Amino acid sequence: MTRVAGSARLLALMCAAEILCMAGFATYPALLPMLRASWELSNAAAGLVGGILFLGYVASVPMLTSLTDRFDARRIYLASCLLAAGGSAFFALVADGFVGALIAQALFGIGFAGIYMPGLKAMSDRIDEGLQSRATALYTSLSGFGLAASYFLAGFVSAHASWRLAFAFAVMGPLAAAILVFLFMAPKAPAPVANRPGFLASFRLVFRNKPALGYIFGYVAHCWELYGSRAWMVAFLTFAGGTAVGAGKAIDAPTLASVISLGGIASSIGCNEFAKRFGRANLVTGIMVIGFLLGIATGLSWRVSFIASIALLACYYAAVMADSGALTAGTVAAAKPEQRGATLGVHSMLGFTAGLVAPTSFGVILDLAGGAQSGWAWSASFAVLALPNLIAIAVLRHLAVPARPTADTVTTRFASALGAQRDLAERNGSGALRG
Repeated sequence: MTRVAGSARLLALMCAAEILCMAGFATYPALLPMLRASWELSNAAAGLVGGILFLGYVASVPMLTSLTDRFDARRIYLASCLLAAGGSAFFALVADGFVGALIAQALFGIGFAGIYMPGLKAMSDRIDEGLQSRATALYTSLSGFGLAASYFLAGFVSAHASWRLAFAFAVMGPLAAAILVFLFMAPKAPAPVANRPGFLASFRLVFRNKPALGYIFGYVAHCWELYGSRAWMVAFLTFAGGTAVGAGKAIDAPTLASVISLGGIASSIGCNEFAKRFGRANLVTGIMVIGFLLGIATGLSWRVSFIASIALLACYYAAVMADSGALTAGTVAAAKPEQRGATLGVHSMLGFTAGLVAPTSFGVILDLAGGAQSGWAWSASFAVLALPNLIAIAVLRHLAVPARPTADTVTTRFASALGAQRDLAERNGSGALRG
């Protein structure tokens, strides 16, 4: 009971810290329309600034996360909180155009690489095994509160003060998280493992773990949708509010994005709870089919009304978030304990690579299809955003779902069992005769 209570306290600590670390995550997407106009950026350039965060993340996460198999993840987490805070501070104080914004977002991405999955590793190293799946789902899902707060804070502060002050407020989140973890998480040395494989060998072993790889590829599709939609959510709502049939003149797109982001939290936590009942792979497959259909519908919603755009975007985002906890929990469960850091590193690296490419691709398609004022351009962009679901379903079903035994296999197993029972009976009979 004491161990379970300690695990619950640690889970609460890490979820609170993760929410705080998200303070600067959505600041740029929330202010994208304003900064794009002020700096006269193309949609592709604006998307690249949104995606460069993930380049910093992807370039750093394999090393930072795999190091948690060799060093206490708490140390890496604390240093990374300071770096993430530095990225937001750079945006607030220095950035004044495309190049400065790229540098600031990349710094934040490198810092976040040492926060998200290393934080999950630090928690999973310290909590009861029976709570792993639920704790993973809560950790990955409740960060949505931080995302929603980031959207709201950025929109509110920029509307009443300036966009620079919005980034300045974002600095405080990772700093507060570092203080909490430093004070309330005890240091813990990683468990010694004989003949631990080297850095590159660890990653090769991960790619041989087919069940884990299946969930990792599902996570790639999830991140493609998630970060593509997050980067362009405010811009799409701004477009839909100005052109959709029946739209009102007043609109606060960052606040709407904040509310929509909150809706994804319950779907992620709730769907993971059904994983044991339906099977995790089956659950994820169903969610991805629904997500694909909702993505297409969201891209066409501008033809109906602004209310329809808001409602469908909210439903689509909830579907995107629904498989988040289940996919990461599946990867954690499939990973070997001594390779959990490396496995989470691959999981996060490939997922956030999709997060890097998706916002930029969305912007490029938007430009090529007619620009941000064309409804059909938005439809095309959302269609490409939803398409990877179909690919991920095929890969996940192939790698993560155990093959059903054939009739020959069942017959062989049955015959073996009968043979074993016959041998046991003969031994017991011989023993009785000897007695």
